[in-house]
Amino acid sequence: MQAVRSGLCRPLLARVNLSRIRTRGAQTGAPDTSLPASRRLPEYSLLLAGLALTRIIGWGSIYYSPSVLAGYLEREIGLSPTVVFGGITILLVIGALISPMLGRHLDRRGTRHAMALGAAISGLGLALLALVQGPVGYLASWLVIGVGHAMQLANTGNVTVAQLMGERTRRVIGLMMLVTGLASSVFWPLTAWLSADYGWRACLFVFAAIQLLIVLPIHLAIPAYRAKPLADPGPSAVPTEEQGRVPPGERRPIFWLLALSFSASGLVSWGLPLHIIGLMQGAGIAGASAVAIASLSGPATLVARAIDTVAGERLPVEKVALAGLALGPLACLLMALAPGASAVAIAFVMLFSAAMGVIAVARATLPLALFGRNGFGAMLGRLTVPQNLTFAAAPLLFAFLVERLGASGTLVVSAAIQSFALLAMVMLVRRLRT
Repeated sequence: MQAVRSGLCRPLLARVNLSRIRTRGAQTGAPDTSLPASRRLPEYSLLLAGLALTRIIGWGSIYYSPSVLAGYLEREIGLSPTVVFGGITILLVIGALISPMLGRHLDRRGTRHAMALGAAISGLGLALLALVQGPVGYLASWLVIGVGHAMQLANTGNVTVAQLMGERTRRVIGLMMLVTGLASSVFWPLTAWLSADYGWRACLFVFAAIQLLIVLPIHLAIPAYRAKPLADPGPSAVPTEEQGRVPPGERRPIFWLLALSFSASGLVSWGLPLHIIGLMQGAGIAGASAVAIASLSGPATLVARAIDTVAGERLPVEKVALAGLALGPLACLLMALAPGASAVAIAFVMLFSAAMGVIAVARATLPLALFGRNGFGAMLGRLTVPQNLTFAAAPLLFAFLVERLGASGTLVVSAAIQSFALLAMVMLVRRLRT
């Protein structure tokens, strides 16, 4: 109930019986489902908008900023690109280590305290990063940032939406990720401007302050949560959205096909975007033009997620995932044919970003559709282990591929990896049908 007193939620308090509704939600583990869905969405609309903003800030300042800062870090303190992007690897390994335990905690106690603490830890980590003098301090700072990232970003925000929105979860996650797709378009130019005018250290201090002054208060506004009492009413008494579409006997093979498909596609989506600017520059596109073209990824992701949000509920989410997994390899092969042409580079960035945007939504919503809301945090935590360990190898792998194979070779390998992910999803869809 402390979140109700927060200034962020205060405009909502004029609703009749709102405090009584939230009290029932805290006791049962979810908002009162006796209310129509159309009334529950406005109830949390301000909070959801705030959470979308924190995603833009979190992903932009933590994940996307090294792409712009890499040059400054190499010139001023001698960090190679391998070390710079090794920070992302550390972040993902930390997430893999703590996510299963964190997911179980989120199912029992909710996300409010975890996300608030994550914002504070992320702010501390970014401040430490601004003070580094060499590779040891740089990589040690990413240990701190990795803990904060896992606690406030990654899967935690999706669990928050599932606990607040009930059967509207898929649509709301899509809407939030629709806005989150702007993170690169906002923070690549912002990072470039702050670093050029004030220095990369000042840029990181600004990002740390934003975590504490903007992100932390929003996370503190998340309502309190208590898990539902354990009960076994029988499968027929449990709604489909609670138990999922996959029967217990089929969950293990479906789980591993899902993990295989999303891990393989994520290997590319977590590795290639970090090097898109460098790939275009290496192919002969000027630095400013490369940044401008790369920034188109945000609008492309926005459009793809908008289409998914509007039309996606009419289709099973696994078919939407299939479409994205098919589009990714085609985009990479297109760029491999003419890596130095600006028009082709624009087409590649937009198609690839659209594909990755659709897959990112599916990565959050397909486990929900298949396995249900019961234990959603724990399920995402289990999926995080193989995914994050694969994602962790992505920055270093793609740095190696770019160095050894060049732009065209790296794009061909990317297409092959994504084709493997597509095959795994095709097998999953066939197994669901049978």
